[in-house]
Amino acid sequence: MTRTEHVALKGTRDGLVLYFDPAADFGVLMNELDKLLKNSVQLLQGASVRCYSGKKEFTEDEHAGLETILKKRQLELTGWLTPEEVGVPGKSQSYATQDKETRIWEEGMEEGSCLFVERTLRSGKSVQFDGHVVVLGDVNPGAEIIATGNIAVLGSLRGVAHAGATGERKASVSAYHLAPTQLRIADVVTRGPADEADGRGPEIARIKDDQLIVESAGVKSWRGKAR
Repeated sequence: MTRTEHVALKGTRDGLVLYFDPAADFGVLMNELDKLLKNSVQLLQGASVRCYSGKKEFTEDEHAGLETILKKRQLELTGWLTPEEVGVPGKSQSYATQDKETRIWEEGMEEGSCLFVERTLRSGKSVQFDGHVVVLGDVNPGAEIIATGNIAVLGSLRGVAHAGATGERKASVSAYHLAPTQLRIADVVTRGPADEADGRGPEIARIKDDQLIVESAGVKSWRGKAR
């Protein structure tokens, strides 16, 4: 889950969900949203988006402004969630003041420590972290990432990636271009694909039926390709 002070973005199997603080000004929400999407547009490109803003209703002009920002990042607004769909309790709370115990966590959300690596990892570099790792760059051949949680690379992953290093089989590895020399999740390990062709787009690897399966990020159906 990625967030700013008044906006939160999370991925689900059905696409993306945006949470807006109903107490915040619309202009503030759109500025934060634009910055949030700008930093992760490659992994989100082409995904569908649903939104939730509590009981607050946007005007037609505000709705159009929201759609403009999403379309600029090649995202499609497909609907709005109701409080019942989200499962929000009866007592209203501001997004910014919700504490850890009262937040609503849906399927696909992962909480925990996260390390942001704001550079490309070159050959010989190793990152080991107890939690999730996000690389804002590439992972070159000869570099490695070992994480107890998930691994996400906002560039090309051509080195070694080991997610769920302590045995967490629900962990995942995702990248804008997924072509690792070795890919491992928990105790399941495989080599990268034989082809290095660009243009496949964002992909995510998970364990399914004791095999590492790769699917296009944001697409519901499995690619049916085990590596």
